[in-house]
Amino acid sequence: MSAADFEPLRCLGKGTFGTVHLVRQISTGRLFAQKQFKKATLIVHTSQIEQTKTERTILENINRHPFIVKLYYAFQDQAKLYLILEYAQGGELFTHMQLECFFVQDRAAFYMAELVLALEHLHKNLGVVYRDLKPENCLLDSEGHLLLTDFGLSKVALDGESCATVAGTVEYMAPEVVQGKKYGFAVDWWSLGALGFDLMTGNPPFRGNNKNIIMQNIVHGKLKLPYHLSSETKDLLTRLLRKEPKKRLGYGPRDIQTIKSHRFFKNIDWAALARREVSPPIVPFINDPELAENFSSEFTTLPLSPVVERGHWGSKEDLNPANVFNGFSFVASQSLLDGFNGHSRGGLRRDDDDEDADEESLVEKDDDGWGEVTGRGQRADSVASMISL
Repeated sequence: MSAADFEPLRCLGKGTFGTVHLVRQISTGRLFAQKQFKKATLIVHTSQIEQTKTERTILENINRHPFIVKLYYAFQDQAKLYLILEYAQGGELFTHMQLECFFVQDRAAFYMAELVLALEHLHKNLGVVYRDLKPENCLLDSEGHLLLTDFGLSKVALDGESCATVAGTVEYMAPEVVQGKKYGFAVDWWSLGALGFDLMTGNPPFRGNNKNIIMQNIVHGKLKLPYHLSSETKDLLTRLLRKEPKKRLGYGPRDIQTIKSHRFFKNIDWAALARREVSPPIVPFINDPELAENFSSEFTTLPLSPVVERGHWGSKEDLNPANVFNGFSFVASQSLLDGFNGHSRGGLRRDDDDEDADEESLVEKDDDGWGEVTGRGQRADSVASMISL
């Protein structure tokens, strides 16, 4: 498997450390998202080497989940690393939010519920702290179901509160992350609360003119809930956005069930949702999947980068890419490949005769210090794992 086996069609996203293309597999005609990283760039930013390996490993271990993007292939050439991922034709949840300003409760509850199932799988089955939950990292497939993407900041933390890096997107960071304290899975539940607040109000819960002010407000500011939110919405958000992690909903071993049984989710049939039997409230308009119509023209109009580039690696033998990226290659199980995109058929399409259808990324220190910190709406290295970097 190599880059030559895929025909690049459009750019879906671009970040500091890589690019995502929509590609067609030449042998099958199937569409994928190809996430590529320049080795020379990763080697300059050495902390990104392990993070990129971790992302690939996490995606492999997830294998298949209805609401997490799938990895089909991973390979490399002299200049780049490649991840071949599920193509989420519906684009970012962030884009759909912008079109509507904010979601009504039932619509928000649907996507928050699918996120609950994704986070439950990551935490309980894989020991993964996601660390960058935000609307830009939530994609929609052609039917409108959510796909969580971009594991570039994720970490395996099987022993509980073993993370310390200040990493993520400022507006959705938990207080303990901002303060540089040890933290664990509870940070993802804070981020779910912040994302839910954003979905139903049009803004994150704590804002400011710059990252420092936002961080101060996250740590010291009082949560202010708009009057139009229902009592059950206010209750859930208040419990998810508790500043003390041990008091936060999601921290305790039985809290997942408490979340699922919360009256905010009273209309959710969790078993049916897990089987993808609940109709999504958003059905993306898809005229032609190859046009990537649900992705920003900021990226889809960009010229495509060369398939192969030659890199210069300097004289450090220990940073020779032939050594650094050993074991990166991967091929998904035949059953996953055979079932390719089985749930991504459909979408709202227009018949041919239907005329009426209508602040920079911050990378400072390694673990135990500052990691990557971005702002809301920024496409640093988390635009999509289908689109995200």
